[in-house]
Amino acid sequence: MTRRGAGGLRSSRLRWLSLIPLFLTMVERASSQVPPVSTSVRGESVARRQWPAPLDRRVTLHARGVALREALDRLAALAHLRFSYSAEQLPLDRAVSPSFDDVAVGEALVELLRGTASQPIIAGEDQIVLAPARPSEQGGGDSARTAVPRTLDRVVVTGSAVGAAQRSLTVALDVLPGSELADRDAGTMAQAMDAVPGMWIWSQSPSSLLTRYGSIRGASSFGVSYPKVYIDGIEVANPLLLTQFDPDNIDRIEVIRGPQGAALYGADAISGVVNILTRHEGVDAGEPRVRVRSVAGLSESEFASGAVLTQSHKLALRTGSTLRSAGIDVAVGTLGNFYPGASSRNVSAMGSARLIGARSSLTATARFFSDNVGAATNPLIATTLAAEAPQSVQEYTAGATAKLMSGERWTHTFVAGIDGYRLSNVTQQIMPLPSSATDVALRDARGAADRITVRANSVVRLGESEKAASSLTFAAEQSMLRADSPAMNRGGSPGAPTSPDWLRTTGVSAQADIALRRSLYVTGGVRVEQSDAYAGVARYSTLPMIGTAFVRDFGDVELKLRAAYGKGIRAPRTASREGVHGGPGPEAVVTGLAPEEQSGVEAGLDLFVGRSFSFQLTRFDQLAAGLIQAVAIEDTSRHGGYPGQHIMYRFQNVGAITNRGWEMQGSAQRGPLTLTTAVSLVDSRVRRVAFGYHGDLAPGDRMFDVPAQTISLSTSWSARGWFASFTAMRAFDWIDYDRVALATDALNLSGTPRDLIGAQLRNYWRQYDGVTRLRATASRSLRQGIALVFSGDNLLGQQRGEPDNDTILPGRTITAGVRMAF
Repeated sequence: MTRRGAGGLRSSRLRWLSLIPLFLTMVERASSQVPPVSTSVRGESVARRQWPAPLDRRVTLHARGVALREALDRLAALAHLRFSYSAEQLPLDRAVSPSFDDVAVGEALVELLRGTASQPIIAGEDQIVLAPARPSEQGGGDSARTAVPRTLDRVVVTGSAVGAAQRSLTVALDVLPGSELADRDAGTMAQAMDAVPGMWIWSQSPSSLLTRYGSIRGASSFGVSYPKVYIDGIEVANPLLLTQFDPDNIDRIEVIRGPQGAALYGADAISGVVNILTRHEGVDAGEPRVRVRSVAGLSESEFASGAVLTQSHKLALRTGSTLRSAGIDVAVGTLGNFYPGASSRNVSAMGSARLIGARSSLTATARFFSDNVGAATNPLIATTLAAEAPQSVQEYTAGATAKLMSGERWTHTFVAGIDGYRLSNVTQQIMPLPSSATDVALRDARGAADRITVRANSVVRLGESEKAASSLTFAAEQSMLRADSPAMNRGGSPGAPTSPDWLRTTGVSAQADIALRRSLYVTGGVRVEQSDAYAGVARYSTLPMIGTAFVRDFGDVELKLRAAYGKGIRAPRTASREGVHGGPGPEAVVTGLAPEEQSGVEAGLDLFVGRSFSFQLTRFDQLAAGLIQAVAIEDTSRHGGYPGQHIMYRFQNVGAITNRGWEMQGSAQRGPLTLTTAVSLVDSRVRRVAFGYHGDLAPGDRMFDVPAQTISLSTSWSARGWFASFTAMRAFDWIDYDRVALATDALNLSGTPRDLIGAQLRNYWRQYDGVTRLRATASRSLRQGIALVFSGDNLLGQQRGEPDNDTILPGRTITAGVRMAF
């Protein structure tokens, strides 16, 4: 297929080279004296050989800028065929623009597969296998080489309403393939995001059910920084509760850092957007329909009499074909008492289905996750209080996405879904005092929330030529959050139930994309929202974004320069703030609070040398204003009991902070060896404090829990039935409280609690020098469908010091097991 936008002499050469396979085909046909058949491909009438059944079925297909996977799906639906292929053999995320008028399926496949070293092979009356072609059948060296898919031609969903080539995106975006996550057994958010620069997630203790984001290009709040998270386009009600997932269920994860994504994704995308796309493909005849993975091992612990058992078991069922598929995955896992009472057990299930039509597609997703932690007592804090109550959380997601292509110009997408959670006694980590030193009614987070999302996107392509192309995107979204959390610090009894609150958000957005000579790209958009989550009354917000990118190709080298500006906003009332952290009830939350906002610019360059080397550099400069903090104040309404009862918390706007820094990442591949690295330098500081602020921060202070530098290095090797990976990560230099000392003083306080609030808390500030994580995985294929798997986590055995001195992690963990497919 002729590449678009090459321009000038280069475009002319490519067109001539692409005719070589056609010329050879014509010669071969003439020599065999097969009568030629005239077909129209992209408006050109050329002589084609006759194709045997079923490759002779006639099809008409027009689409622009779609993924190769989608083009193959639509072609199969049009011809009523089943295509079988390997995702490792074909670049399924490559952008293609098929334009076929009444051509044979075989001819269309030749065009779509050009440069992929694959060819169609008849395997049955209605089945075609896209198999590797012999060298002599690949159409000539030069033609194949010029058609090799480029990295920037990969189609992504995040940052474009219905999907677009990464080449045209003006913001930094990372794509984490599900196959790589599965190979590395990256089943937590911290493990999955280790290759994303600018994003640092603290290793999660199984005794804590909340994800803690240390940095997403600095801080966007106090203790509740997080990106906006989607699962197959369905917004997650509380991103902090999405801690674990099965990497075998993931097709890919797409990540935008910073507020540039808010113009499309709306409020709460103040830090960025994470879009988790799950697998929906079926299985071909003869391929495994059942997959089983069972591993077990031991975790060392300084706080147990010996190593504790950990285990994980997974079962996956797949059925269907390219056009109709369904699947279900079930997993269970347990971990013993790595400190007294801190055992955990989790259960997860995910179902999926997909239906492909000639001009439409429908995908459905359902997810359930449950995690339970036993009643535990933190051994680092001497207390006479009873052990914390057992913690539990249940999450679910259900929804569907429909896509309709109306001709060659219009594409429509409709998403409808619901995501929610139920939690009990979840330990909060936002307050300065550790949970073991505070009132149980204050420290426990209870409640539930359900978020309904309905969204429609329409994209119209106004023109696409060698010189210029443009498109307009229109979107409308309605989101309804039903929050049910106990009232806290509102003058009544702590933990008193409240009636559910409904918070509605309505947003509309428009975005224009312009491309000139496939080199210069300009994107501009704006979103207008109305929400009930601002100070108890309806409020409008406007979220703009503008960006530009310039791309040049030098043979196999791609160079991209980009710059973008964006603005994001977060309402005072969110499920994360009210429900998870046991904060004040609705009235207390919104009183006098302004929304959090973050705006700023990013600029960078991307360099790709074929598929073997890449380097990306980004500079960001952002201003976050109105950030909200839970501030400790003296509670004069309570008397008696232990001192923790004399301290209460109110949310206050702190003022503004600046987030500045650099992000660098690179990768190199040679043969079976792959090396990737990511480096981040972040300076996140308080710029000013608000009038009436009673907390412990002052202008010039560094933000808590934000490492000044982070670095990761990962290498993998795959050959002769073996796969091995090794990852090293380190965070340098951050500020947090000495929580052990703070808890000890709170429990033994004989004077006034004023020593533990306001500026006095600065006496408990502590600088943490750094933490290093080492992780390794390996697998060995024994025979078809059976492999041994091994993994080692926290290989240095560090159980304390991340991100503070009262959090305890499992020690060195070694597991082994088996993976089977049949």
